[in-house]
Amino acid sequence: MVLRDSKYGLFYGCSNYPKCKATHGAHKKSGKPLGIPADKKTKKARMRAHDAFDQLWKDKHMSRSEAYGWMQEAMEMSEDEAHIGRFTEDQCDKLEVLVEEYLEELDDK
Repeated sequence: MVLRDSKYGLFYGCSNYPKCKATHGAHKKSGKPLGIPADKKTKKARMRAHDAFDQLWKDKHMSRSEAYGWMQEAMEMSEDEAHIGRFTEDQCDKLEVLVEEYLEELDDK
């Protein structure tokens, strides 16, 4: 992967572009990779996990920082580990289930 710039900001793109079109996010200022690069299947799992997780704070069940604290505890992870951009497929699946269970408990109240 090679650090590149676009009208949307820094990102990592495959060094073999256009044959390979893989990309990975980068911090806007430092260019450091966001999380760990993943294959297409893991990337899709991370997107699903984020969609599920983001409901916790976007739907105002808790603040964003509380949601990340909840994820750390629920996933039994340290603060450094609890980033969806670092998750495996299995971890994404587990987070989706945990969020679903949490939201179901809220509905039961």
